[in-house]
Amino acid sequence: MKLPIALLSLPLVLATSGCVASIGNRASDKPGAEGAKGGDPEDAADKLEKKQRELDYAKMELDIAKMSAAADARESDASVQEATQKLEVVKKDRDNFKALEKPSKLADKQLDIDRAAWRMEETRQELAELEQMYKKEDFAAQTKELVLSRGKKNLEFAQRGLDLAKKEQDGLTTHDLPKRETELDQSVERAEKALAEATAKKEKGAAETKLKLLRAEHRVAEAQRELDKAHAKEKAPDKEPKA
Repeated sequence: MKLPIALLSLPLVLATSGCVASIGNRASDKPGAEGAKGGDPEDAADKLEKKQRELDYAKMELDIAKMSAAADARESDASVQEATQKLEVVKKDRDNFKALEKPSKLADKQLDIDRAAWRMEETRQELAELEQMYKKEDFAAQTKELVLSRGKKNLEFAQRGLDLAKKEQDGLTTHDLPKRETELDQSVERAEKALAEATAKKEKGAAETKLKLLRAEHRVAEAQRELDKAHAKEKAPDKEPKA
């Protein structure tokens, strides 16, 4: 009796299926297969490289922040120094004006007044002497009138010179010198404000720079931690139970 062909081929089909299954099971145990620990090694290496780049960038940003901080500090120091020097200059100008220039100008103008007053008094005395002399002696009327006229005119000029000197002194003491003194005081005030502003700006810049550096340092530290974690994860032993 002959068996059907399908029944004769059944053992061969079963044997072939078993071999294929066995080969598939062995393939699944190989490293790098789907489901293996750690996934794709190339992907893990990419992640480590990315973490390293992030750390390098953070370090570069920190270096740039330090250089920027140094430049800002130099600029702030220069501004404060310049403002300090300007304040010293205007203070010296003001102090020199009050201690030397103002008293000197007042004394000089007072000297002009004293000279003018003396010239007027001297001229007055000379005129009085002439008038007294012409009363006692007999001189030609024309000569007498000419001499007395000259004396009176000299006295008039002396009086006008004295009045002018007094007006100049009045203008000096009530306008010119007070105006100059006010201008110098205002210059000192502006210089003091400029110095205070430069100092405040320097302090603010120093605080902002400190904050920037701290943030940059924290970014470096965070990037370093992330990189260390990635390295530790990559080196960790396989804890999955073996079949």
